[in-house]
Amino acid sequence: MLFSSSTMGNYFHAFILLCSGSCFIISPLMAGNAWTDVVMVREDTSVTLSCFDSPPTSSVLVTWKIMSASKDRWSFLLSANYIDGQTDGRTSGDLAGKTFKITADASLVFRATAHAQGSYSCVIKQGDKKLRERIILLALIKLTVTPTPPVTVDSTLRLKAQVSPSSVAAWGTWVSSSGEELYTEISHDKGSLLSKLPRITKKDNGVYTCRIRVHGNNGTSVSEHRVNVTVNGRAVFSFINVTHGEPRSIAALAYSLVTLTCPPILGDYALLYWQCPDSKKMELIFQFDRWRRITNQTKAYLYLRDPASLAAAGNFSFLLSPALKDGGYYKCKVFLDDKAFSQDNRLSVLHGNAKPSHNALDLSCMYTERSQVKSVSWSYVQDPSRSLQFAAVLGRITTSVALPLTPETAGRYACTLYLKNGNSVQYVYNVTMANIDPTVSPGPTLPPAVPPAEDVSAYSYVSSFSLLLFLIPMIAVAVGVLLWRQGYCVTHRSVEQSLSHHSGEVENVYENPDDLRQQTPPQGAVYMDLKPTGEMDVYKELDRDN
Repeated sequence: MLFSSSTMGNYFHAFILLCSGSCFIISPLMAGNAWTDVVMVREDTSVTLSCFDSPPTSSVLVTWKIMSASKDRWSFLLSANYIDGQTDGRTSGDLAGKTFKITADASLVFRATAHAQGSYSCVIKQGDKKLRERIILLALIKLTVTPTPPVTVDSTLRLKAQVSPSSVAAWGTWVSSSGEELYTEISHDKGSLLSKLPRITKKDNGVYTCRIRVHGNNGTSVSEHRVNVTVNGRAVFSFINVTHGEPRSIAALAYSLVTLTCPPILGDYALLYWQCPDSKKMELIFQFDRWRRITNQTKAYLYLRDPASLAAAGNFSFLLSPALKDGGYYKCKVFLDDKAFSQDNRLSVLHGNAKPSHNALDLSCMYTERSQVKSVSWSYVQDPSRSLQFAAVLGRITTSVALPLTPETAGRYACTLYLKNGNSVQYVYNVTMANIDPTVSPGPTLPPAVPPAEDVSAYSYVSSFSLLLFLIPMIAVAVGVLLWRQGYCVTHRSVEQSLSHHSGEVENVYENPDDLRQQTPPQGAVYMDLKPTGEMDVYKELDRDN
């Protein structure tokens, strides 16, 4: 612990430095030994300093002294005898052009100009005995309203309180005419309390209050000082000069995080506008007033990048998790006092998906804000030199992967979007042989799963063909039997000759049954031996072999 002290008249100064893991300083203002009370008044107004908490019951001598803020010694002001609740003798005097008076209850009355700031001592004596001394610190507060009322609609109203001495204020805030606390910047080293009302309207008419608590007083004692604000509803402020930042062209995958920047200005409030692709209408989607603590937004998944620190300091930027439809033109405007700053952001959003069919897997990627897009193309990641066929329409490009997959066609396919400024973004789709299950990187959502490759393999086609071979002969036999029974199936011997196949001595419309039996029949095939049975040359089933 380090302790030092010095005495100037009856004015006590103390500085204490305490260190125990961390260090802090107790100033004389916080120590509370320099004065009995603190009185804060508006500059250039009348002030009354009381000497007694309760009037004395006997005759006493009251002496008032002053120690100006620029001096280190006490100067005599006035003295008077206090007898039976009244003072007599000298009741007024001048010092450095300032007039002081002692009232009947021994209070000191004067005008609180800037030169009157300092400490005041009231000493009470009875004979040669000093009964009590009361030291009062006089602190001044100066309130300013800029611009001077009446204020123009849409202009920025600045409310400022300047406290002297600067270190006397322990806490303070500005309160609106409706009773709401405004965000207030407190500078303890300068003793200032600043608040603003951006884009003022006629509803902002009324009385505004600066509430201050000072060191040394009771913690519940708050000093209040008021100003009146009027608004001229017939005049509207216009921002003539707007400073424009360098336009930004950016691209992002759908549902990934992208930053929309605003001018790097410690502003009072910010407005974010959005113009969707292929539209000429600007829409206000976000507004933030850091002084009134008001936030309004109409677009989901849009946030201030750091509302706790950046927004409080007036440095604005936004985080957006865009869907495909959220691409477009974003304009951020930041306002500081009567100045405006603008920053443009053009955002292209890329989104991909996959759609399977019976013989192919179609990979598509869609994109918005085409005005800044240079090119979009599909590539095979394992072999970028391979040329892929793709179809392109406005805002969409599609390539196809043949099914079933092979080692040459499985793997990662990338859709790359290039902006005119050279920036790019890539959508990656991974197709595997075992299970066509795509994964997208780095976007947070995945396209729908594709059926396994075996579901569309050649096996299903072979099975269907075999079944067809089995059904055709069965249907033919059924039809032939039906026609034979009804006597309609009639032919001539010439038919037998034209359809016969020679195999040794035996003629048959199809083949020699003995030869066929020695061969391995195809799975599911049906063989029939047919011979003429009569003069009508009607064929009859003799034998069946499966």
